[in-house]
Amino acid sequence: MNPIHQTQSLFRLLKLLTITSFFAGLAFSAFAAEDEHQEGEHEEEEHTEFAEISAAMAAEQGIRSTTVSSGELELTLQLFGRTTPDPQLVSHVTARYPGMIREIVPELGGTVEAGEVIATIEANSSLQTYQIRAPISGTVVDKHANPGEQAMEQTLMTIANYERLWVDFTVFPGDTQHVKAGLNVNVTMDHLSADGRISYLNPSQSNSPTLIARVPLDNPQGLWSPGLLVEGQVVTEQASVDLLVDNNAIQLFEGGQVVFVQEGDRYYPRPLVLGRSDGRFTEVLDGLSAGESYVVENSYLIKADLEKEGVEHDH
Repeated sequence: MNPIHQTQSLFRLLKLLTITSFFAGLAFSAFAAEDEHQEGEHEEEEHTEFAEISAAMAAEQGIRSTTVSSGELELTLQLFGRTTPDPQLVSHVTARYPGMIREIVPELGGTVEAGEVIATIEANSSLQTYQIRAPISGTVVDKHANPGEQAMEQTLMTIANYERLWVDFTVFPGDTQHVKAGLNVNVTMDHLSADGRISYLNPSQSNSPTLIARVPLDNPQGLWSPGLLVEGQVVTEQASVDLLVDNNAIQLFEGGQVVFVQEGDRYYPRPLVLGRSDGRFTEVLDGLSAGESYVVENSYLIKADLEKEGVEHDH
């Protein structure tokens, strides 16, 4: 064969091999990309976390869901205070005229009714006896006299009625702009709880920059007594929000705050961006839509199930 023809044939062969290799490469890349895409989808599907619980099992475990909606937040401020007697319901009994105490009826700790005779005094000036009657109903909480003693200007006994008390809450300067007369207050101590309203604010004594918020406290059953250290949640603002969730639903999961959204028998962790809270409900800024169903009771069971599956998957 002519050397020129041989050279031309060689160039044509190399050109054909190059074109074939190019298209083979495109085909390989396409197949590789498709495989990678399918693998990614499969991997993403494997990592979509959810717990599957039948309706019967959810009912048995007490897992209950509710619907995301708008609502009202009651924003509160925590105050600390002490219960004190109502001065109008405390009476310090004295004798009208100096004289000998002939009789004094109630014992320390005893109860009396308004108008009941509590002492008989023989006046020094006239030697006539007169009676002292209880000015209020209540309990004898202090007593300083006995028969045979002279009644002068001293207090014979103190009668107190604790069916109504005062709670004096301390309001620090940074909180005075939020606290005013008329605001509702929930007063608590251990297992005791009562609702009241701030009647007025007074400056503290001893040149303190704090204020005293006074709350009358009805106490008909005598469950509260003077001198108790109590807490108060003052409702400072009522705010309408577009979306809120029950605080019982919020769980810490994989480093973030979530609720578990229910879709049929599947429960998915949904990360949230949260706003204000009143201790019972929390505003949702992002992560949920109105009408979605989320677990409000026993959501920790779903969290525990997912965490257990995560540990088993890691091993």
